[in-house]
Amino acid sequence: MVLSTSFAQPQKCKIFLSGVVVDASNNAPLDRAVVEIRELGLKFITDLEGHYHFYNLCAGNYTLVVNHISCDSISLKTQIQRNIIKNFRLPHSFNELETVSVSAKKDILLNTIKEELSNKIIDATRGQSLGEILKNVNGVAVLQTGSTIFKPVIHGLHSQRILLVNNGVRLESQQWGTDHAPEIDPFIADKFTVLKGAGALRYGSDAIAGAVLIEPKPLPKQTGKNAEFNSTYFSNNRQYVFNGMYEASPLNLPELSYRVQATYKKGGNARTPDYWLYNTGLEEFNYSATVGLRKNRFNTELFFSSFQTSLGIFMGAHIGNLTDLQNAIQSSKPTQNIDQFSYDIVRPRQSVQHYTAKSKSQYWLPNDHKLNLIVSYQSNSRKEYDRALLSPRPELDLNITTTLVDLNYESVNTKRGQYSFGINAMIQENVWTGSRFFIPNFRAQNIALYATQALSIHNWVLDGGVRYDFRTQTIFRNNNDAFSSSKRTFGNPSGTVGATYKITPNLRWLINSAFAWRAPQVNELYINGLHHGTASFEIGDPNLKSEKALNFSSQLKYQLDSSWQVDLTLYNNIINDFINMNPSTPATLTLRGAYPTFKFIQTNAILRGLDFSMQKNINAHFSTGAKTAFLWATDRKTNDWLIQMPSNRVEGNIRYTFNTALLKEASIDLHLLHIMQQTRIPQNIPDYLPSPAAYNLVNLDFNTDLIFGKQKVNVGLSVINLLNERYRDYMNRFRYFNDEPGRSINLRCNIKI
Repeated sequence: MVLSTSFAQPQKCKIFLSGVVVDASNNAPLDRAVVEIRELGLKFITDLEGHYHFYNLCAGNYTLVVNHISCDSISLKTQIQRNIIKNFRLPHSFNELETVSVSAKKDILLNTIKEELSNKIIDATRGQSLGEILKNVNGVAVLQTGSTIFKPVIHGLHSQRILLVNNGVRLESQQWGTDHAPEIDPFIADKFTVLKGAGALRYGSDAIAGAVLIEPKPLPKQTGKNAEFNSTYFSNNRQYVFNGMYEASPLNLPELSYRVQATYKKGGNARTPDYWLYNTGLEEFNYSATVGLRKNRFNTELFFSSFQTSLGIFMGAHIGNLTDLQNAIQSSKPTQNIDQFSYDIVRPRQSVQHYTAKSKSQYWLPNDHKLNLIVSYQSNSRKEYDRALLSPRPELDLNITTTLVDLNYESVNTKRGQYSFGINAMIQENVWTGSRFFIPNFRAQNIALYATQALSIHNWVLDGGVRYDFRTQTIFRNNNDAFSSSKRTFGNPSGTVGATYKITPNLRWLINSAFAWRAPQVNELYINGLHHGTASFEIGDPNLKSEKALNFSSQLKYQLDSSWQVDLTLYNNIINDFINMNPSTPATLTLRGAYPTFKFIQTNAILRGLDFSMQKNINAHFSTGAKTAFLWATDRKTNDWLIQMPSNRVEGNIRYTFNTALLKEASIDLHLLHIMQQTRIPQNIPDYLPSPAAYNLVNLDFNTDLIFGKQKVNVGLSVINLLNERYRDYMNRFRYFNDEPGRSINLRCNIKI
């Protein structure tokens, strides 16, 4: 869906929309119902009397969406030309197929600082990886390995400190490595929500940085059929992407709904402004299926997805000896590279398969409370092939399986406020085979109890939650046919408390404090060998203790409908026994080559920062925005900076929207990005290469709807790195060897039937 709107004359941008939301069964006002103007991305949460209002709207056609936890949602297309009062009566629901992640946001995530990607950004980034999409959120950077692998970084933290929740299930895979990108197809999702800070108790205590909710749209409730087709082309690596979706609810069985979806992606070598990066192609095939059944007070939904990808690893990062490695790092261009384009994926490479099966059931009790049960199973296989062809089999074959169960009791709307409590459990096993050691086989088990409460008192919205996790981790070793095992246990409480105060109808102040903890992962404890995906030799520490984090955050949010939106977020994250991976010199020479060396160490850290964003509609055609993200990350033991933290950044954009006889709801968006040089680098930790210089990127995006009879087709054209800037990014592990990709012209098309 396109965010730009068909506006009338500039002087008509003073329209007032208001009304009240009530329960259709008894006409009782519904507080905390969410009224959304979809095209503008504006939301208003109703007060105790059910009132909502929007100011300074421009004339145009809008989609109004109204949601409440105990009612069916309403979506209504409305033409607004003058001041209007529009009331809504929401039908009471016992058969809502609502995702558990949405339900969770309405109870325990009320006072968590979060940002939802707009439909405009989602449309403009179709075909890109999850990490590339999420970096459009202010305060989110990416940790890269080459030109194809991106992991989100929230306020300086990544990997296991960020929970990725895909369709209500936290992703469990070989996600510990910096080269292990999330195995999630973004085309599954209709909504991306980033939670900043340790507030996602529902999904785990280890969300020290936050969580990302990837949510598909609800299955259709009305009989009929829908289809959608997407295609994208990226000129830089000549990558093409095709995606299709079909969903229906049969006329002869209206209680049943289903959806099938598939994506195919293939790209070749990436190109910097000066040369091709050999063996940086990718090939990916994903599919999913969902079926849901609604029966009176009982709902159930089954979901299955498959994610399969093959990734080339830049050949110039795998060096034969120490002298050549030093020369490669010091050279301005790769010393071992084939400067040509190819779709071939040769050694070194990775092959990944991830399967998810999930059952979600919901039962409404007579008092309008409900029980939620989720049972899921995930299987992840990762094969890694070294550069040298010693055998056609992979040198490393990792297989991990995870079973998760979550049982939750949830109130809907009572005089005492909303509350929930539940239990979740996890069993995980990992087995490896191959010719080189990476991590030992292990079995992990986790069981947790949690409870949450939310209250509304006058202008205050209060919430809090507690959780206790008990985790066991058993590793298994085979030394010359002598089998041994060792077991470690971890247990700790975690909790969060937050409040939002409505200072004025347009200004809200949110404060949140959370305590979270994370047990050390197997790779941090026991890894001792070549991690070929990152072209590095990594060494763990079996004596690492659990991380414990105390997070404070505060947000001031001003929203004057479509005229002004201002957001200021401050955070302070104190982490004891912080586990970090530091460079260690000299490099390590192995039988397979020479590689930079990294060691896991433990220290005490504090990460402070701020995120600021502003959006302003200048008139009916022009709008502008600006964002900044600043981070100060300190090692409290050495009183020095922490290594491998994102650089500070400043962004700005200006958008022009218009309509012609051919182009409907068209927009042109010019985006400027300035990444500062990372100068906050510890003096006592030598790195293999100094921090790269600051750089500037200019991006351009055009988006419009074309009407062919009754069929609407959305098309877009983006130019990334318009000026073909030559640069290296501090957060790319391959910055030692090559520049970042240059200009790319991206074409996209979306058809909904």
